[in-house]
Amino acid sequence: MGTTKGITIHALTDTDDLFGRPLQVGDVVAALTLFSGGSTWELCVSSLLEHTSETTPIVVFDDAGPSEIAVQELAEVEKRYGRQVHYFRQPKNRGVVGNLNTAFQKLAPADVIVLNSDIIVGPEWDTRLIAAARSRSDIATATALSANATIFTVEGPDSWKLQPPTVAEFAEVARKVSAASKQVRPFVPVATSFCTLFARHALNVVGLLDEEFSPGYGEEVDYSLRCVSYGFNHIAVDDVYAYHATGESFGEVALNWRKIDNDELVARRFEYWNDWISEFAADEATPLERVRRYTYAVIHGLTIAIDAELVHPNLTGTFEGSFALSRKLALHPDVQRVIWVASGERVGPLRAMLAEAKVDTIEVSTIADLYAAKVDVDLAFRPYQDFTGATWPAISGFSRRNMIWMLDLIALLNPHYAVDYDDFAAKNAVARKGWENADAIGVLTPHVAKTLTAYYSGTSDSDKIVVLPNGSPEQPAPAAGAWNLENAGLESLADTPYILVLGTNYLHKNVPWLMRVGLRLKSLGWEGRFVFAGPTPDSGHSAQLEADLVELSGADCFTFLGRVSDSDKIRLISGATLVASPSITEGWGMIPGEAVHYGSTPISSRGGGLGDIGPADAKYLEFRDDEADAQTLLELVNDLDARQRQRELWEAATQQYQWSDTAQTVVTAGFDALLRHRQFRLDERTAQKIVHAGAPSVARRLADSSVTLLPVGSRRRRVVKRLLGGAAE
Repeated sequence: MGTTKGITIHALTDTDDLFGRPLQVGDVVAALTLFSGGSTWELCVSSLLEHTSETTPIVVFDDAGPSEIAVQELAEVEKRYGRQVHYFRQPKNRGVVGNLNTAFQKLAPADVIVLNSDIIVGPEWDTRLIAAARSRSDIATATALSANATIFTVEGPDSWKLQPPTVAEFAEVARKVSAASKQVRPFVPVATSFCTLFARHALNVVGLLDEEFSPGYGEEVDYSLRCVSYGFNHIAVDDVYAYHATGESFGEVALNWRKIDNDELVARRFEYWNDWISEFAADEATPLERVRRYTYAVIHGLTIAIDAELVHPNLTGTFEGSFALSRKLALHPDVQRVIWVASGERVGPLRAMLAEAKVDTIEVSTIADLYAAKVDVDLAFRPYQDFTGATWPAISGFSRRNMIWMLDLIALLNPHYAVDYDDFAAKNAVARKGWENADAIGVLTPHVAKTLTAYYSGTSDSDKIVVLPNGSPEQPAPAAGAWNLENAGLESLADTPYILVLGTNYLHKNVPWLMRVGLRLKSLGWEGRFVFAGPTPDSGHSAQLEADLVELSGADCFTFLGRVSDSDKIRLISGATLVASPSITEGWGMIPGEAVHYGSTPISSRGGGLGDIGPADAKYLEFRDDEADAQTLLELVNDLDARQRQRELWEAATQQYQWSDTAQTVVTAGFDALLRHRQFRLDERTAQKIVHAGAPSVARRLADSSVTLLPVGSRRRRVVKRLLGGAAE
């Protein structure tokens, strides 16, 4: 024990007191430098006593400054926490460099963690710093990230600029950083000694700090570069985050003039230094820069720019997925901002859409405004497939990382859906460029992941492919009531049993086949109808085959409603005996989930993603035998218990998928992408051309179009007859 002007302290007279034995190689001691204290001093000491492990002794090295108040505060904090802090006061002021060299000498042969008096630390700070410093044999220094520390800087909340956080407030942030860290431990050219472990092997080989830099500034750079010249290296510790007030450790001493002189001294000794640090600091691709941005996003939350150019109700299921996922992302605790980005003509409709849905958590911006405001976007996200390449390069190139949602590859594998081969080839070219430039690719199901890997990446890019499923419907089911007669064809269905098929009638939706099976079902005695609701695309549809099948069979059990409103769609589902999805292939298949949500029973194929999400014990349309599939339908339409069992199986299966989980997958992929090398950045000149040129009119791209009839001819009629099979007789 000792006293300093009446204050009882634990004076460091013998280093054997630190561990109850002489210091040994492998020991670590925290050396807290003090001159005059300051507004952060009590917080600094409190955080150290609360969060430093018992195996790391703390020694205060007082540089003979005006520190009486600081020492009094130290004694009070020490008493409050019931933990011993050792204290050493210099006989006279030696400056930061001399004070640190004293610490290095007195604490030999231990490793030394150098701490400024104006920092605040969080839980496990010392054990994590030690683990990082010992993760490689060539590490000379290991420095924490901090709110204010040159190249190690990761800014904290804005409130910290007005006053420092409390120990508890900072601990919460530090825990979050530590928990999220991937322990990259990136290389850095130099250390900055505010919360830095100096490894004894480097101190012993290279020597101590050069006191020509006394009283301070530049000594860490000189020491670091000497270490580098010997083959040692320096790292940033990305799972340790410290608050650093900066400036308080020097008290009122003005040293700017000294800093200028010392910087010039470093430059004379190491001619490469200015070029090296300038290039390193400006390089956005360094692991340190990626770690800094990642950590910033962990603290503040991601800023996500969503390409909303084609977020439009005419895209049906794609629209529902885009809208639902956007809402969940905006509510995610690790997301700071969600911005829908589109061309000028789309901003008004998008804002109106959000207002109607009472969503005030999503911003809307033009591409030009996004560029003008220089919004710092962590992740650009495209929630649909867009083969035009019109707006996405500008949005994705502006952002730090980009992610696309690949719903399926149907249009890329099927030239029949294109206007002509040039159109097909162009779509593939745009898609491949998007995949190559993407930092992450979301796919709906493992089926799509396998298809994408086989078609595009082999195994080389599989690490950036993540399964990003649709969620179950979340809006409440409507109360039962009269039909909303927006579509007059609904009126005749009010008291009629029917099997409903929803969706755009692309050929892969397999409507003609189901019609053929339906005719067999009718021949088995079922008296209901088949109702088809959904738009007809410009190309690749089955409308003419459907019309020919009706004509050749003479059947009157088929009702084609075309596009229906959302309210009528819900009533159609809730009134259906079965809701069928006979697709050859699907990226996902939202219809079964909607069916159970609105009180009906689904029956589907195992096509593509439907096989991934469907329950193992459910009944399916197998395509192998029309008679067998008709019998499956007959059992379900006639047996209430069988329908109930089918519905329960699908309900259990679809409830596994929630939009909140999908949002979490996007957030996780976004954070992971921030740590990977950036795939794509659009040069400013090209970006501005895209911004000012604007996107093709969404009205032209999404306008409803009339059905394009296939040429009439004997070949087409033979196809229809083959589809009809025995049912056509």
